[in-house]
Amino acid sequence: MSKESGFLIYCMERYRYYKGLSGAEVAKIFDEYGIYGYIKKYFESLHTMGDDCIVKDIDDYRSSMTGNHRTKV
Repeated sequence: MSKESGFLIYCMERYRYYKGLSGAEVAKIFDEYGIYGYIKKYFESLHTMGDDCIVKDIDDYRSSMTGNHRTKV
């Protein structure tokens, strides 16, 4: 497993924990908003952040992806 893939799983688990969601709910959100690609693309920056910052960054990214502006990274 690549370090990016391992980090993606870590981010999903942290997001699940902080938001009180199921794994399936997190997978749906990550797929719907293109967060998988976002985390892989910005791995170098994201992996230096703490859990709170990672969750906030994901929420900020989700907020920026509203309406017809949703795209997959």
